Amino acid sequence: MVSGVKQVLIAAAYLGGVLAKRHHGQVGSLVAPVGAEVLTVGVIGDYGWTGWTPAPDHFCLEVLPALKAANITIPTEVQNDCDPGDKSYITNATALQTDTSSYVGQVCGMKNCSAFISVGDNFYDSGVDFTTGGILRFQAAWVDMYSQGVFDYAPWYQCLGNHDVVKGQSGVDFETKVAPLYDDRWYFGTKGLPYYSYDLKGKDWTATFVVVDSDCFVSKYQENTSVYYNEYTQKCHKHKDLQVEFLKEEFEKSTADWKFLQLHHPYVSSSGNNTDLLPLIEVVEKHDGIVLNGHDHCLAHYVYNNTNYVLSGAAGYPQAGDCNNGVKLGPFAKFLAANAETAASGFVTMDISKKSVNVEYYVRDMQFLNNDLYPVSHDLEPLYSFEITQHSK
Repeated sequence: MVSGVKQVLIAAAYLGGVLAKRHHGQVGSLVAPVGAEVLTVGVIGDYGWTGWTPAPDHFCLEVLPALKAANITIPTEVQNDCDPGDKSYITNATALQTDTSSYVGQVCGMKNCSAFISVGDNFYDSGVDFTTGGILRFQAAWVDMYSQGVFDYAPWYQCLGNHDVVKGQSGVDFETKVAPLYDDRWYFGTKGLPYYSYDLKGKDWTATFVVVDSDCFVSKYQENTSVYYNEYTQKCHKHKDLQVEFLKEEFEKSTADWKFLQLHHPYVSSSGNNTDLLPLIEVVEKHDGIVLNGHDHCLAHYVYNNTNYVLSGAAGYPQAGDCNNGVKLGPFAKFLAANAETAASGFVTMDISKKSVNVEYYVRDMQFLNNDLYPVSHDLEPLYSFEITQHSK
């Protein structure tokens, strides 16, 4: 006969063993809970700066030009790690990712977020791959960064961005196949592909999400001068219709109340519209769907052709110009979290129920050294929100 105290100790030891394993893929990928009347998720993108070490200035400014003059092939990831803008951002970007991750955790702890939806650019500047360097980046920029409180048990439904494909197929394979086995919170479907679908299910509602790799649709990435031009982007661009057909099939067969397209690049933007995405957008419009995207380093809400576009690309380094410095362009921009000097860090939550999808924009008060770059008087409350009540079809 086992005593009550001993039973508790055994149970605690077993639970401890499970928890010790669960970040190493041995228990199975986490998924969002099923059956809630209202399920809250966080939408987050463009965040993975921590742990990136740019190439040294001497190499970028002096050696790199000499290598090009000598017609020596320079790996695209090396070229990207010399990007002068990103090199100048790295110190502030790392600090902002750290501070914003704490902010996201605080808000989501308050709102009880059950899952996170990534819209890509998970690792700057040149992604990660299955090398020791890639493993160290993954550990620092994601595993350790999002490991406390609500982060510890919430699945992340992932998506690729342009920085995630710089290393080509090896980088894509790491995020789609290796990372889910490294940490069971990192979800990338069940087939190891860069596109997939999943359902979130509530008490009396269902939401279908279709994830695609928008890098495959951007025509300028097919120019041999682009750092995103590699064997992966060439191949997936040739077969991009597979993703269009996948989106069509998943939306057609779904009877969900809400249908979402989850991708990285924006079709509607304050800085640069990616019209190459039109075949995908036409499917969304047909089904009265909702678009979630990142790429622009700010927060915004657009409405075009009766379709809502939720931009959440401000979890790392925000850039005012991506939201037109807060000056609205045309009738489509309903909200832009930027001013003349800066864009704000933050993210978006969605409260999904049978009745509606309530979208809230949480914008962090950005005060540094007695200078408040983006003042928000109550940043634990949404600065902007809107509600979607028209069900998808």
